[in-house]
Amino acid sequence: MYSKILCEDAYRKALALCKGTYQENLIRGFESLSGATLRGRAKQYGAQYKRSRDNLLKRMTQAGIPWREERGPHGKRILVIGE
Repeated sequence: MYSKILCEDAYRKALALCKGTYQENLIRGFESLSGATLRGRAKQYGAQYKRSRDNLLKRMTQAGIPWREERGPHGKRILVIGE
């Protein structure tokens, strides 16, 4: 998993801000913040997926949803939602 949920309310609010399946999967922890989980043709569009990630995190910040990034084993980037 690539996300850690510390607050269910913040998690629900973050999901409501998602535009599309990719952003939902970022919040749910199925996709990595680094883009390392992109496969097939999606990997060719890495810059667009990065922009999508950045836009989602920006909307979360503007909505007052606390989030941060942690490093896991082997430098794995983990999205932490809540405080």
